[in-house]
Amino acid sequence: MDLGIKNRVALVTGGSGTGVGSHTCRALAADGARVAVTYRTNEAAAKELVDEIERDGGQALAVAYDLADAAGMDRCVDTVADTWGAVDILVANAMSGPAPMSETPFGEVPRAVIQRRIRTDLEATLFTVQRVIPLMAAQNWGRIVLISSLGCERGWAGDAPFEIAAGASKSALLGVARSLGVEFGRRGVLTNVVTPGGIMTEQLEALLTPERLSILQARICSGRFSTPDEVARTIAFLASAANGNICGENIHVDGGS
Repeated sequence: MDLGIKNRVALVTGGSGTGVGSHTCRALAADGARVAVTYRTNEAAAKELVDEIERDGGQALAVAYDLADAAGMDRCVDTVADTWGAVDILVANAMSGPAPMSETPFGEVPRAVIQRRIRTDLEATLFTVQRVIPLMAAQNWGRIVLISSLGCERGWAGDAPFEIAAGASKSALLGVARSLGVEFGRRGVLTNVVTPGGIMTEQLEALLTPERLSILQARICSGRFSTPDEVARTIAFLASAANGNICGENIHVDGGS
């Protein structure tokens, strides 16, 4: 399927890792988009992905992006817009790392921890959207895909006291998408949420025993976890011209968990 994004400019936050972000960068580039691959600390990994995309005939750029640095996020957007003249697509995939496993009751979690989690996982995404959406609305075309988490929707085990704030942040993204749709949908800017379930990576496979993996996958209608590429292709579709009128929706990629 031709996604109709040749020469469109895509900014993918959290794009330099080995998971959904990097696979999304590859998927968008394969369909002709110019892709800004962001990184927080691992510039080498981002540049390696850029080199890979360029070897395959695509266009890519490595740009620093830190959820805890508002001025740096602005510089990231400005760098992409100055380099390619636009930001047509935003995939907000970056999030803060997982909290440590803890049995601390939620009532005893320091407020600063809760505030920091919400600031990085929700406010930072809002601020980035705030910077790119005027560029999209001005040209009457744009696509925004916000990445949530099935664990955040359903609750976490083990580290729940700390992850309640993450659940609040990620669950709020659907309200963000629908509100943005109301304000900007008529100007051609479509915003959606993608909520992955379990994603099979080499790291996850190494962590789980075959018995534990079998138990977890037995709870899924399809009988298996999704692959990073399957999630990435869903994101790429929603971020493209092939998505003509899906807006304000939460698309689960979880095999029917």
